[in-house]
Amino acid sequence: MSCTTTKQVTYLYDLKDSTAGSLNKAQNAFENLIQKNDQLWITVGGSNPLDLMALNSANGLGSGVNATLAPSTGAAIGFLVEADGKIKIPYIGKVQAEGLTRLQLENTLTELFKDYTKNPVVNVRFLNYSFSVLGEVKNSGRFNMVTERATILEAITMAGDLTDLGKRENVLVVREVNGERNFARVNLLSKDLFKSPYYYLKTNDIVYVEPVKAKFINRTGVPQYLSIVAVGLSLLITIINLRK
Repeated sequence: MSCTTTKQVTYLYDLKDSTAGSLNKAQNAFENLIQKNDQLWITVGGSNPLDLMALNSANGLGSGVNATLAPSTGAAIGFLVEADGKIKIPYIGKVQAEGLTRLQLENTLTELFKDYTKNPVVNVRFLNYSFSVLGEVKNSGRFNMVTERATILEAITMAGDLTDLGKRENVLVVREVNGERNFARVNLLSKDLFKSPYYYLKTNDIVYVEPVKAKFINRTGVPQYLSIVAVGLSLLITIINLRK
């Protein structure tokens, strides 16, 4: 039997006011790179409407306001980052996307579209930015985000927070990098979480919360010591009856 202390269940228990500088540094350093199989929504704006009409009507390019929708599902049609790390853009052809940030790809496409329209303005967004949360959380599942700066704390919030049995000091994050699976452990109880490269989640990350080994309260909500006492009393009564 074991008791659970406040330190074992309070997130960021050792967080002090002096940690703010480290948090800002971690936020500024984060960049989500485009990967193979990412789905990107691209829109083109500019000062020449006639040019933009032709550009945005070709092969699903957005109009600058809304993404083109698939007739059957209503899902946004984007540009797939193919196995070679490139996307196919109307008029321009193949453009390298893998390994770039969203802003870097915007700058690249802006330069390329200058040959087709005056003062082009390009916007790039992720359409498939999602991650999975499972284990000792209240609502496990796969979740979609509209921004590429979702944190592990936001992911846990979307999953309904950890259960009483969740191991907060050793949460596993699985991430695929260049075709290889990377595994990391993060401590939700420590301020060092903000310094971790896994504080911000990336596309297709998996967050797994393990159960604690020693549980003060079992899944039925009954304290374990009551179960042990009940078993002991039952055994004692059985022994007494056998002696009679």
